[in-house]
Amino acid sequence: MKHKKHLLTLALLASTTISTAQASLFDRGNGLIYNDATQTTWVADANLFQTQAAGNNNLVTDIIAANNGVIIDTPNLNDTIPFSGTYTLSSVDFTISNGRMDWWGAQAYIGYLNNIGYAGYNNWALPTTPTTTPNGVFNQSGSQMGELFYNELGGLAGTSIVHFSHNVNYNLFANVQNYEYWSGSEWTSISSYAWYFDFDKGLQWHSEKYHQHNAWIVRPGDVIAVPEPAAFWLFSIGLMSLLGLRRRGNIG
Repeated sequence: MKHKKHLLTLALLASTTISTAQASLFDRGNGLIYNDATQTTWVADANLFQTQAAGNNNLVTDIIAANNGVIIDTPNLNDTIPFSGTYTLSSVDFTISNGRMDWWGAQAYIGYLNNIGYAGYNNWALPTTPTTTPNGVFNQSGSQMGELFYNELGGLAGTSIVHFSHNVNYNLFANVQNYEYWSGSEWTSISSYAWYFDFDKGLQWHSEKYHQHNAWIVRPGDVIAVPEPAAFWLFSIGLMSLLGLRRRGNIG
């Protein structure tokens, strides 16, 4: 019975230590940043498309091919055949010079990354925006992008996070754009619109899908599942002590 109590105590100690040792953002290496507040992993390169295009002249062609040339969305006026729910991709959906793309291009880029298993994963997505999120309002952290901007990077309403307002977490990322980033969520009020988040002002808004914004890639969950080093060693020491107690008990 005593041994079971010791084991339970150590387990509780380890879980408590692991929980309290965590911060908000973790650099997992390989260009991946984990956010434990939303349990998501961001790509550290906030303009990954442009970076990849610099090393692959055929990137846009590859993206279109990976999606069989089309994107399926909620039927809307801007579909190739209006309200068909199918949009035919082309090179005009992408602008390599600044890394921007329209909403269909951003969806296609996600499809490409999942097709190649970027960084070893095939569940990449654009950030989500809940349908209950107010539009055109500052200080909204309910979306994944808003949470990152305000809670993790220290952004201020109406202020450029790139040029004026950010904290040390900002340095975990590269190529953050002083511009709008697409959300993967369509605007339910009008299906030809989708959500975006403006890193120049900290504003959650929506625009027509044919506008070109940047795309910041995210996936659910962590890329690794191991205890924090300090917690791991503390648990190991406790486990060794428990084994020592059991051994002495057997001898006696």
